Amino acid sequence: IFFRAFVCPPETMFARKDYAPLDNNAWSCFQVLAMVAAVSVSVGATVGLVTSSASQTNLASSGLTTAVRPTAQTTVRMPIRGRPSGNAIHHSDQALPHFQDTKPEDIQSIAIPSHKRGPSISALLLVPITLAGAVAALWHAVRKPVATPVDPLELVSTTPKAPVGCVYGGHRIDYAMMAISGKKVAVLGGAGGIGQPLALLLKGCDMVSHLSVYDLANFTPGVAVDLSHINTPCTVSGHKGAEELEAALEGADVVVIPAGVARKPGMTRDDLFNTNASIIASLAGACAKVCPKAILVLIANPVNSLVPVAAEVMKKAGVHDPRKVIGVTSLDVTRANTWVGEMNGENPREQNVVVVGGHAGTTILPLLSQVPGSDRWSDEQIKALTNRIQFGGEEVVKAKDGAGSATLSMAYSGAEFVRQILRAINGEQGIVECCYTENSVTEASFFATPTTLGPNGAESPASLPELSAFEQEGLDSMLPDLKAQIAKGVEFAKSL
Repeated sequence: IFFRAFVCPPETMFARKDYAPLDNNAWSCFQVLAMVAAVSVSVGATVGLVTSSASQTNLASSGLTTAVRPTAQTTVRMPIRGRPSGNAIHHSDQALPHFQDTKPEDIQSIAIPSHKRGPSISALLLVPITLAGAVAALWHAVRKPVATPVDPLELVSTTPKAPVGCVYGGHRIDYAMMAISGKKVAVLGGAGGIGQPLALLLKGCDMVSHLSVYDLANFTPGVAVDLSHINTPCTVSGHKGAEELEAALEGADVVVIPAGVARKPGMTRDDLFNTNASIIASLAGACAKVCPKAILVLIANPVNSLVPVAAEVMKKAGVHDPRKVIGVTSLDVTRANTWVGEMNGENPREQNVVVVGGHAGTTILPLLSQVPGSDRWSDEQIKALTNRIQFGGEEVVKAKDGAGSATLSMAYSGAEFVRQILRAINGEQGIVECCYTENSVTEASFFATPTTLGPNGAESPASLPELSAFEQEGLDSMLPDLKAQIAKGVEFAKSL
């Protein structure tokens, strides 16, 4: 205790990390108590050993016993009060007969006075030790625990990220505090191919206190009931049909929208536009009415066009905040991290590839020149990897043979992004993620770039770094396509 109190800083005093750091006054008191306890133990142990040793020496040298039981061959010679007397018996404080040679038949036994001492010093020192220990234990017990920040280790996106939805670091969570700081997240399209695994991952996130699952499907309440059986503190509510949309959005802090039809073989993201644009416009209109301050996180494709649709709807309602309408491009980053890790023989979790532009085909531009060690790659390797990242979605569609698109990897990437948003809402600093927002980074009005997240959403988009010749060529060629896709969304929303 003495060592830890004076050497360790307050925040590392206890092995348990679920207590707040000590303030200066409490820390000073604890240091005093620790010092008293340590000194008392040391002095008490030393005096006790010395006293015990001295007593044993006295007893051994005096031949003191508790009683003398003589035999027929014995003549008793007794020391009084531990002082050897040779052949003589001296007076003591007690009335004992004066005798030198006593015959055995004259006595049965003789009791010898024991040493008369007060309480030992070591026993007395137990008092301050006990008091100090009791006060320290009581103070430690009544301290108010606080929730450990979920995944304490990670403040910026450049560090390895813990799996979505775990209790980060294995520390205990104070559920009462979590109920205060937890947020309501609504998943619109929560019964679909992306929505269900996305809702599952969010149910396991301890930053979510209420998960609202909405979809048109009649079995949507069943999805919510299924999720509610998972033993996490997040409550779940299910809502089906347009008549329950507003109830699903009531009080939402974050609204995630994976709703819409999925891609099929041969379809492009533009082919999805006519159907999904109407869905997004309707959902964005409900958000503008019910939860205008919520952060909208759009997953539905085509992201390049649908984010402008949602933004225009919010503008019409007079509640538009460009920081709070965000398109998710995290899947492009996830794929890039996976394949770069494979190429380098490294852990994919430890990669942080920057992907800019949009979220469709050649508008996806991974900045591989920024990856450490990329100077060892050939031009052919860079071109092949860039192409694979740009058209990774088609790889999944073909492999599923018409049964769907990238649902699981999209759900994972979307949940990861929502988790980062929630951390930023809760006040964590330095969280940077690539995402698609309205900004002035390029001549396109919407553009995906590394962006610092904050309580208000995507707060600070970063400028582009220096690009390689190959990347600059890709940027120049994709900007006209991206601008056209943005214009398509804006025109659709204005025509409503």
